[in-house]
Amino acid sequence: MSNHRDPEPEPAPDGFLEAFSWHPEPELLGIRDAAVSREALRDAGAATWEAALDYLYDHAFVRAMGEPAGYEELRAQYFGADGAPGPAPRVPTPLPALLDEFRARIAPHTVSAYHPRSFGYFTPPPLVASVLGEILAQVAQQGVDVWHAGPVAAFVEEEVIRWLCDLVGYGRGSFGLLTSGGVMANFTAMALARDVHATRVLGLDRPPRGRALESLRVYTSDQTHFSIGRALDELGFPPECLVLVGADDDFRLRGADVAAAVAEDRAAGLTPIAISAVAGATNTGSVDAVGELADVAEREDLWLHVDAAYGAAARLSPRDAGRVPDLDRAHSVTVDPHKWFFQAYDIGGLMVRRGADLETVFGSRRPEYYRSGHAPMPSHGEDDGDDGHAEAGQLNFWRLGFEGTRRWRALKLWLSWKHIGTTGFARLVEANDDLAAHLAARIASDPEFEALPAVPPLSVVCFRHRPSGLENGPELDAHQDAIQAALEASGDGWVTTTRLRGSTWLRAGILNTQATISDIDRLLDSLRELADRA
Repeated sequence: MSNHRDPEPEPAPDGFLEAFSWHPEPELLGIRDAAVSREALRDAGAATWEAALDYLYDHAFVRAMGEPAGYEELRAQYFGADGAPGPAPRVPTPLPALLDEFRARIAPHTVSAYHPRSFGYFTPPPLVASVLGEILAQVAQQGVDVWHAGPVAAFVEEEVIRWLCDLVGYGRGSFGLLTSGGVMANFTAMALARDVHATRVLGLDRPPRGRALESLRVYTSDQTHFSIGRALDELGFPPECLVLVGADDDFRLRGADVAAAVAEDRAAGLTPIAISAVAGATNTGSVDAVGELADVAEREDLWLHVDAAYGAAARLSPRDAGRVPDLDRAHSVTVDPHKWFFQAYDIGGLMVRRGADLETVFGSRRPEYYRSGHAPMPSHGEDDGDDGHAEAGQLNFWRLGFEGTRRWRALKLWLSWKHIGTTGFARLVEANDDLAAHLAARIASDPEFEALPAVPPLSVVCFRHRPSGLENGPELDAHQDAIQAALEASGDGWVTTTRLRGSTWLRAGILNTQATISDIDRLLDSLRELADRA
């Protein structure tokens, strides 16, 4: 047995709080003395939690959007008559007064993810365990960049990444990292395609830069997230390197169409290097034919990336996993837990089939102040022995991505996953898919509404109201905008609008743990009533 004994907390020096006497609540600044500060911190936490509950039950469950106000009007309400930020506060304010200001100045004007008819962008109500995990992570203040700055935090992220790799279907040798969201994950994936795959395809001894990028081509569809194009822009690719291939009638990118585009480009002397597919498009929820695209990628020696930021969560459900197949055949997959895993912002992630590729691209720099993080990295299963244990090494996430200092994003997902389990996640995902199916069925049975596509691939439903006498064109488009704005102003629900095949459609992104069948019915009833007024 070890004789090690944890040290006792040191008492605060005499007069310690005098250094903070300039503040009305010194015990909330100089907190090292439990006898003085613990009760004050408990009271501050309780008061803050009470303000959060006031927000939930006085606002969030009452209105899907904040109190009606246009952009300029809300600026004037928030900033004052001149509509511009004032100077920074010069003197301290006690916490109770700040919480009152939150209640009066901020809470009434927020978008509510919790409202049972909030079906806007992919902003789900976070699980309570996720919120609590975020609190614990912020109190602990671990830097998950160099292992030495957040030792156990790195292990928690490693564990969560393993769970996500398993979800994708990746085996030994895979790894990943958590990011701020899908944009950064997709950016990282395109950097891997350039610096790992294109380097090999071109037979270079270092990654291509400048003019060496001009002949490279990456294939995607018009349903792909804008971050793929942005990533290629920022990585130095000329605009023509991104090739948009037409999707099918259900907004899916198909293998034969990509193969034809690849053949045409090869005949022109160009060098195809990657396909960027989507599994759960933000716009329509569409899922590309990943298996077909994987066949093309293997045959043509292309990097296959799948943006499954939203759709990967369907694989949590044995019933619905088949809607998002073949992710394991991709070289990299984006997964965003702050979408359909119902996590508090922010937490995205990139999973990579060959995890060592991350360090190949991002691990060459060796800052002096990270000396403790220069040790060899673990193999993550790539060179495991017969016992399946990874080769020893030190996990330093700054060598696997763009970020240096990194938030402890993993703890909230770790806590949530343990709290409800994979089976709990599956129930929540299935419930949303069922609500989307119900909405689509109601639309199909109502001659005043139509959906595109008629059957939602996941939990996004694009639809529009078609009153008699209005044909396709500007008036029908304006009608959708009008009833969307009216619904938003009413506070009774929230959907967004999008453009599909040159027309305006309403879009319900159903990622909501609080919604029920009756909420779907009420949403349609409200839209019909608002349409009659319009």
